[in-house]
Amino acid sequence: MKQILFISLFLFFFKTNAQILSDATTRQQISQGLDKMYSYDFKESAEIFQKIKSKYPTHPVFYTLMALQTELQYFPLKDYPAQQKIYLAYLNQSRNLAEALLDKDEENIEASFFELATLGYLAAYDADNQEFMKAVGVAKKAYSHLKRGLSLTDKQPEFLYSSGIYNYYRVEYPETHPIIKSVIWMFADGNKKLGLQQLDLATRKTIFVKNEATFYAGYIYTKYESNFAKSLTYNNILIEKYPDNLLYQMQRAEFLTAVGRYDEAEDYANKILKQKGIMFQCAGTIFKGLIAEKAKKDDKAAEILLQKAVKMPFDERITKDYHALAYLGLARIAKREGETDKMKEYAKKAIKMAEYKSTLAEAKAILK
Repeated sequence: MKQILFISLFLFFFKTNAQILSDATTRQQISQGLDKMYSYDFKESAEIFQKIKSKYPTHPVFYTLMALQTELQYFPLKDYPAQQKIYLAYLNQSRNLAEALLDKDEENIEASFFELATLGYLAAYDADNQEFMKAVGVAKKAYSHLKRGLSLTDKQPEFLYSSGIYNYYRVEYPETHPIIKSVIWMFADGNKKLGLQQLDLATRKTIFVKNEATFYAGYIYTKYESNFAKSLTYNNILIEKYPDNLLYQMQRAEFLTAVGRYDEAEDYANKILKQKGIMFQCAGTIFKGLIAEKAKKDDKAAEILLQKAVKMPFDERITKDYHALAYLGLARIAKREGETDKMKEYAKKAIKMAEYKSTLAEAKAILK
């Protein structure tokens, strides 16, 4: 997953000898550009990033920013083959420029960071495409840079995000992806409790990584901690500032459904269904189906919607677990209808697809 390997793009701004940090105008431009980007004003953000490139033509910052924007604008990238190539080209150019700077000065902190950031994105790309061993191999190349950040959270709060993600996933990820246990031993130990604390602090004390930290805090509390009310508190922050952000809307529909605020959840499900992308269509249909089942007690309508949704392609990072939720809903419906064979079939499919611990627990309970 991206969450293990992604080391925040903006840590380098807070190094005392950082080139960008000494340029207040550029620092402000980056902040403004990011705000536009998360608001889906991609034309404006790209124009701001282009100004930064004009001022620093041989610095990797522009290419990494544009890679970040490309992934957000065309999410999920696997649905946009042409944009995948552009995304990888941005990353490779960023890495080339970083390595050129390192050839001149191996102690160059910004260049070292961009080598790390590029490797992190490339590893995340591999992981999203189910190339887990390849992703771990790429991540190993970036590990020395990550270790430095783990020891600097007291001095610079921006390191709280990358450290929190690492500390949590270093423990959690091998549990859900046993295939990497044979190689993960070489990484420093993690601490899930500390990771959650650091991630929470990052949502409040950071500047450049605040949105990433807030989004993934909600994600983790839903997926692994089964604390949906906590997840919703993080999403409240994002949706208030970026009401038109589609990923934040989709996350909100999920969390509202999970806590039983069905009327609000349906409003967001309807917003998602207005989007053309199959990922949004799949998610919105599943939430509508779950609402029909749980709030409206209409098993027939729910079954139609959930059956429709599971026939749609899923995204590995997000909607695969939504598919599991759909199969779990179908299992509950089959159980109420006394169709034991169907109930078992759907529950087993939910278990096969799910990583959400709450989904796994309920599906296993159905099979008992």
